[in-house]
Amino acid sequence: MKPTSSMIRTFEGRTVVLTGAASGIGRALANILSRCGATVHAFDIDAKGLADLAKECEGPGTIHCGTVDVCDIASYTLAVNEVVRISKSIDYLFNNAGVTLLGEAQNLPFHRWKWLLDINLIGVINGTHLIYPIMIGQGSGHIINTASIAGATGYATAAAYTTSKAAILEFSRSLRAEAKAYGVKVSVACPGYVDSGIFTQDRIVGADREAMIRDLPVKMMSPEQAAMGFLAGVVRGEKTMVFPLSAKILWYLSRWAPSTTDQFHKRFLRVFQQK
Repeated sequence: MKPTSSMIRTFEGRTVVLTGAASGIGRALANILSRCGATVHAFDIDAKGLADLAKECEGPGTIHCGTVDVCDIASYTLAVNEVVRISKSIDYLFNNAGVTLLGEAQNLPFHRWKWLLDINLIGVINGTHLIYPIMIGQGSGHIINTASIAGATGYATAAAYTTSKAAILEFSRSLRAEAKAYGVKVSVACPGYVDSGIFTQDRIVGADREAMIRDLPVKMMSPEQAAMGFLAGVVRGEKTMVFPLSAKILWYLSRWAPSTTDQFHKRFLRVFQQK
């Protein structure tokens, strides 16, 4: 998608660290930020996906791809040191790397819970631990964490995923209260359903992927639409970005009329309880 003029003004000439860049929302963000004229340091564990990203990015910006496991603080540290060596400063950190895992809680093996939480939560903490002090030293910077509307509303059959995303929401709110004193901004994005490739069969325990997708209550956004929502929120200075409209409706219903969301949870659960 083509960036807006306000996006270009915001990101042109800026240095961005972006995790989860090889696919889904991260890949779309990398492409759009490159078109804005940003220098994007794109991190992912998927080396092939990063190679493909480097070939497809167009625009006046620059892409530096690095194979990084966000759970491995040692390799992540080396990668951030290289960013500072190349770009000297870091203006934006998109803590975007994430995975999903669906299934009834009692059927999810412990090692799968840990795998998800290591990536979705510890990965965000690692990135912040390494880059937030750099931003404090600069007196400026903006951290954008990827949560999910599911982390705010709950989602039957997604206890592991929503645990991680709810944690990101509160982590972002608490860090924002601290970071303001140092000139650093913190935002959190809560998109609705995104057709990002994370709903793969190997991440669904006890149900068929196609049946689950068919039973979703709303149509999924494309990664490009989600990325535009992220960047538009950053441009507007939003602290918590909730989009599209269907996600905003769920956000308010879960707070002011929580019983109205019971039917959604029953619908999610039905697919996993079919025999």
